[in-house]
Amino acid sequence: MARLLRQAITQLNARRRNPVRGFTLVEVVVALGTLAMTFGMIGNSIFQALSIQRYWEDDAVATRDVRHAGSWFSGDALFADATSLVDGAAAVDNLTLNWTDGLGVVHTSVYAISGSNLTRTTDGVENILSDRVVSADFSLSGKTLTLQIEVVADRGGTESSTLQAYLRML
Repeated sequence: MARLLRQAITQLNARRRNPVRGFTLVEVVVALGTLAMTFGMIGNSIFQALSIQRYWEDDAVATRDVRHAGSWFSGDALFADATSLVDGAAAVDNLTLNWTDGLGVVHTSVYAISGSNLTRTTDGVENILSDRVVSADFSLSGKTLTLQIEVVADRGGTESSTLQAYLRML
């Protein structure tokens, strides 16, 4: 036991005479610089990933707006028995569709551009189908009703589509 105690004391004295050195200031600065660059690259990668996600979300919103307008347009066109368009005339930026339901009630849907909104007013109730419309043109050729619509995404790109519906009752 005494031998172990003498050994421990000898080791402690040896450490006091030859202290273990810490890091130098240059080593600390290099380590901190490396950490800062690593965190900067990670932060930049996260920012780029979020930017790309927003880019695709903007396109998805523009596509959704075009499809939303198209679904209402085609649904109303299927019921229409009268329209404000003249067959073969130049395209216009508004459209009125009329139909009579099974109970004999006459309904009217009006599609129009109001600022950058494409609105649908049916029986006095207005709905905004898209709030980023660049242009919307309606035309009639025979029994085919056509909507050409262009919607802008937040990032500046556009989504355009030509939608056609067959008028069954005309």
